[in-house]
Amino acid sequence: MMKRCARVCLAVLAMGVSNPVFGAQKSIQWVDGAFCEFETRFDPAKDNEESLRNTINVIFGDDKFYSYISSFTPPDAPGGVRRMTTDELERTCKLAKDRAASLPVIALPGIELFRRLKIEELEDGCWFYTVLNRAKAGETAALREYAPSAAACSAYIDALEGKADLRAFWREMTDTKCRAFADPERCRIDAQKGHSDADADEQRKSDVLGFGWNNCSTGYLKKNVWAKKSELMRKALEANFRRRFKVKAFPCAD
Repeated sequence: MMKRCARVCLAVLAMGVSNPVFGAQKSIQWVDGAFCEFETRFDPAKDNEESLRNTINVIFGDDKFYSYISSFTPPDAPGGVRRMTTDELERTCKLAKDRAASLPVIALPGIELFRRLKIEELEDGCWFYTVLNRAKAGETAALREYAPSAAACSAYIDALEGKADLRAFWREMTDTKCRAFADPERCRIDAQKGHSDADADEQRKSDVLGFGWNNCSTGYLKKNVWAKKSELMRKALEANFRRRFKVKAFPCAD
């Protein structure tokens, strides 16, 4: 039996457009994150097909107006995976913001408020990933520039900057993390692997940054802080969409 995923895990909807057997209407089909298939019919003389497709993707798909942003894997990176430079990340974020601001959608009540909220989430995420990217490149002090988590997560920055004992801090952080595992001792042993090498402290710094500060700060991202608010807005949009367009649901895949 196919394992179902959450609605938001499917960022790109599977859509198709077909000509119905009657009138000038057309149909669009899509599949949501739970592998449930839907269809709606529309009159292309009244509703723009591209705008309708975008609206369906926003409401039933990834609830965004922009493409996924990653600070770690630039598209078509030669030689395999590499981290984006700060300039590359900033350009990518600008393109995403421009797309979000201009994406054509059906004028449903509330959709422009939802667009503004998603643009704010995007701007906040770009801020977060930019300072994280700079820190990974060696500019640790940049982490303090992400104001939402600066106070709550400052202990990780202190350890990275040498204002606290890195090794002691890393051990305490690792112990805390491993206590949540079924086999805490195995977790500690695995965490220690490679830490006797010459670059052991660099590996510890990577753990403190990647697991410590990153996990601490993620809770302060607007997309997480506003998650309930965002979902309520999305559900209201879905209700408005269904009032305007008749949606046919097919049996969900197992």
